[in-house]
Amino acid sequence: MADNSQQLLNDVLTQQRQELAPALSDQEYFEIFSVEQVLKNFDLSYDDVQAGIVDGEHDGGIDSAYSFVNGELAYEDFDVSPFKKDVRIELHIIQSKTSGGFSETPVNRLISVTRHLLKLDAVYSELPQYNSAVKAVLDNFRQTYRKLASKFPTLKIYYYYASKSADTAIHSNLMLKAEELKEVARGLFPDAEVTVEFLGARRLLELARRRPKTTYDLRVSKNLSDIDSYVVLSPLSEYAHFLKNSDGKIRAELFESNVRDFQGTTEVNAEIVNTLQSEKTVDFWWMNNGVTILASRATLNGDTVTIENPQIVNGLQTSTQIARHFHGDSNDKRSVMVKIVASENEETRDKIIKATNNQNPMQPATLRATDKVQRDIEEALKSAGLFYDRRKNFYKNEGKPADKIISIPLMAQAVMTLILGRPDTARARPSSLIKDDAVYSDVFSESRPVGLYTNAAALIRIVDRVLRSRSEMKARDRSNVRFYVLFWLAGMLTKKPHPQADDIAKLDVKTISDGDVEAATDEVWKLYEALGAGDQVAKGPDLRKATMDELAKQIREFFKQKANQK
Repeated sequence: MADNSQQLLNDVLTQQRQELAPALSDQEYFEIFSVEQVLKNFDLSYDDVQAGIVDGEHDGGIDSAYSFVNGELAYEDFDVSPFKKDVRIELHIIQSKTSGGFSETPVNRLISVTRHLLKLDAVYSELPQYNSAVKAVLDNFRQTYRKLASKFPTLKIYYYYASKSADTAIHSNLMLKAEELKEVARGLFPDAEVTVEFLGARRLLELARRRPKTTYDLRVSKNLSDIDSYVVLSPLSEYAHFLKNSDGKIRAELFESNVRDFQGTTEVNAEIVNTLQSEKTVDFWWMNNGVTILASRATLNGDTVTIENPQIVNGLQTSTQIARHFHGDSNDKRSVMVKIVASENEETRDKIIKATNNQNPMQPATLRATDKVQRDIEEALKSAGLFYDRRKNFYKNEGKPADKIISIPLMAQAVMTLILGRPDTARARPSSLIKDDAVYSDVFSESRPVGLYTNAAALIRIVDRVLRSRSEMKARDRSNVRFYVLFWLAGMLTKKPHPQADDIAKLDVKTISDGDVEAATDEVWKLYEALGAGDQVAKGPDLRKATMDELAKQIREFFKQKANQK
């Protein structure tokens, strides 16, 4: 007799969709749900998840796909230069079906798309049977893999077939198809580890019940304590254990507040590696600045500190090298010094982050998440009923609706479009945009009215909602035109082809109708199609020029007609 798993899963999906994403269809939300369950350890944001969804006609059986390098999501503008050695690449391909049980047809489609699109020398223009979205995400994997080829990365490829209507039984013929899929992938990448997993209702429920861990234990050998604070010495192997999850991967969620990225093979990291490998006569903590952990609460019980919501805000390089160096139990008696500060006061936390990181040379923009302007934007958006994701996934984990959460990169893209007139750059550089100090300073400035940021957030969400309602438009095309539609909409609302920050801040977004956005979409779509459509058109200069010229022309016509009416 069948158990209650399918009914319970349907209840979970219905309730979550109503709470988090009521504008999405059942199929659209199930795709997001599936991604979040299988990739839970990567702690993806809503924007991260959406970036990998490719579902549509001619998708080759792929609903979403994501590439990771050493646990970091590889966007289409991903910078591989920091990765020098011990490079681990993962490709996760997900198929999500709301109706029917498991069948061979979807697996056959995965076999075909693997043969065609994962071939490193495949010419995608000769494969018109696949849509541009699935080509884009898999080509991003191919380019990332090829750019890192000289580092001899390890590769793992994961296929997931999720069906909310399937039970746990997998037919033997289907298992044979899964083996065929593995063989095809291994034929292209002989050294890769390939996995195929079938996720029925029961398994999806198990994954959904697995909550992100928020409390961690750190074994210590020495400690100095104060109220809510500790300075401890932790054995290196115990600290390495603290840093890893059950499958041996570094817990990315521990570093979300760290203002640096891992720097790869630098002089400092080389010294850390040398100390770990060669310097056995002197304790490690004598030769290293140690690690700073912020927490909401910390308690010492015997030789263990229990830490709630830990964030490693200083010591990313040290932590990464320790985690890489130690595998399993070790007789190494050396220790690392760890400062643990428990505080939920945001201003105090930001001061600690800045102070601990300013002691070492670094680019000013790497501290940007703690800037006053970022805190001001967060407060302003909150008063407008929106949630600014200054601390990645803070509001997602609180269960706030997806369309009410605005990430820092999305805010940067919207502001760059609105006041710098660069929808092409906003589309082409989704993740690297604010890594440039000059660009960051231009986009985020205390001298600009805070209303610019609240209206930028409101405008892009209005545009996204209307674009999503146009069922004839493919997801990839929506991504390609969204910032051009935003640009056109702002120009027509302000009646200025180049609106300034004050112009955007003064807009009353409550008066904007869906018709305004539809009209903007129609105008942009004509230009987009005339140039051939596609990713390269959206990222290139021609669509920007055509949009600016046509917008300026229509604004001139508006004022001309207005003058003639007098």
